[in-house]
Amino acid sequence: MAAKKTTKTAPDSSDSGCPLPIERPTTMKRLNIILYGASGAGKTALAGSAQECEATSPVLFIDVDSGTATLQGKDIDIVRPRSWKDIQKIYEFLLTENTHYKAVIIDSLSEMQKKFSMGTILGEIKDGGDSYNDLGSTPVPTRQDWMKTGDQMRKLIRAFRDLAYNEREEGRVHVIMIALEKSDEKRKMVCPSLPGTLGTDCGAFVDVLARLSRSAVDEEDEEGNTVSVTHRILLTDTYVDEDGISYLAKDRSSKLDVIWDPTMEDIMGAFLS
Repeated sequence: MAAKKTTKTAPDSSDSGCPLPIERPTTMKRLNIILYGASGAGKTALAGSAQECEATSPVLFIDVDSGTATLQGKDIDIVRPRSWKDIQKIYEFLLTENTHYKAVIIDSLSEMQKKFSMGTILGEIKDGGDSYNDLGSTPVPTRQDWMKTGDQMRKLIRAFRDLAYNEREEGRVHVIMIALEKSDEKRKMVCPSLPGTLGTDCGAFVDVLARLSRSAVDEEDEEGNTVSVTHRILLTDTYVDEDGISYLAKDRSSKLDVIWDPTMEDIMGAFLS
């Protein structure tokens, strides 16, 4: 006699006895990413394309670099914080009040660290504003200063990352943080330009660490002539070149691959699939 088939059903999580609300992975699906690359790689343009992506629009763009010329023509909300107090206000708004924005962009972590974090630590920035106390002075950071700015930036990255997992589900946002890149010659690595070991460690704080670069490729035009065409390339997995230099990247979702000439529509389409 054939064995009787039984159908297994998942236990009701409401009966688990867990003291905290139970969620499924699909209900928490917000992207948190650090996007890094050299100056001119197109990071701001890529991040700004989130305004044209249904999953991430409308966007709140936090401009620390004062470099939004590439966003001209886009219907995107831009704020320019002048101090840590302003950054705190933006964070608290997104954490406790926001129901309008679907994504927040910080451009960039590198400039935020140099200007607000180290600037405040060294006493170069006036309290409550972004003007400098003495343009002629050049104070040299101590080891303790570098440790403090590193701790500040770790705290900031974690705080904004957690907005993707906001306790208020209606307030959850996709978090896109931009950084310049640096070469760590001692470790033979290319990573985000952040203080101390944070550049090599920051990938542990986010679901996606991606490097954007530009590369010239020989292609044939309509007339069969070979022409050099520049493309943008998004790297989402660590790559080691022929010289043994590692270009750091990671993707916890395992859904992103190398993307040529990427837009946020491309990224979100793969991430949310």
